[in-house]
Amino acid sequence: MLTASSVQEPAIFQVDREHTGLRLAILASFVGVWLVVFVLISTLLAAEGPALIAVLVGFGAAYLVTHYLERYLKGVWHSGRSIQVSSAGVELALKGAQQAQILSEDPARPLMWRFVISRRARIPKGWSMFACALTAEGQYLCAYTFMPPDKSDAYPRQGSFSRLEPKKPRTLRDDGREDLRLAGEQKRLREAESMRWVAGAEMTPEDFIAFVDLLYTRFPEWMPAEK
Repeated sequence: MLTASSVQEPAIFQVDREHTGLRLAILASFVGVWLVVFVLISTLLAAEGPALIAVLVGFGAAYLVTHYLERYLKGVWHSGRSIQVSSAGVELALKGAQQAQILSEDPARPLMWRFVISRRARIPKGWSMFACALTAEGQYLCAYTFMPPDKSDAYPRQGSFSRLEPKKPRTLRDDGREDLRLAGEQKRLREAESMRWVAGAEMTPEDFIAFVDLLYTRFPEWMPAEK
């Protein structure tokens, strides 16, 4: 359990590990490695074998090289974007330039939501997205992460994150009438989800868990009661 005295001041979280520059570098490396290996294998085989072998070997080599290269680059090549938590508040900055700030004295309002990935893309199907957004006086600061099923199921604070339902659901009460409170909550969460796409900061699961724990420790007056 985090305590205020056990956390270094300020706590800085590097975000957006899979930034655009890194993705382009990985793509360029994949193409470059594939071309080099393809040419080498084609030259060695000459007329003795089909070009398909060179194509397959090239793809295999490119995959292996870029797999390990990506892991290395994620550890040393940061996006320049970070979230800083201190007793003064929470700040999102890009290379030192402030993008959003919630001060400790601000009447911050948290929005915490989650949903399960239903289609396989960059994030595997079945993983869960968890997001925590702080809003105050026009400022909006959102951090989020993706967790595999085993990690999300074991996350102790999972119950504090409201489930984001599909668009335009009718939330009904026991008497069959629409629950306006839950409908309003879903509307706010969908708006927050739209903001996450625009300006959200992606964290690793470990950093996100530590970030939310730190908010509960530093600013309990902001955070919702744990469920």
